[in-house]
Amino acid sequence: MNKQSNAPAMAAGMALGAAAGAMAMWAAGQNSRQYKKMAKKAAHTAEQAVLGLDRMMKDFRM
Repeated sequence: MNKQSNAPAMAAGMALGAAAGAMAMWAAGQNSRQYKKMAKKAAHTAEQAVLGLDRMMKDFRM
């Protein structure tokens, strides 16, 4: 049986969900050009966060 904790993955998922919700609330009052620009920045930031978590998990497991 796998005894590793799922807490880091769960915390990361909750953080990404909160960020997505905040972006949706912000986007409700913006025009489409600003929304597209913000969505592109958010996607890049999310990608960097996931890559950072991957690096952290690799370092933790070694």
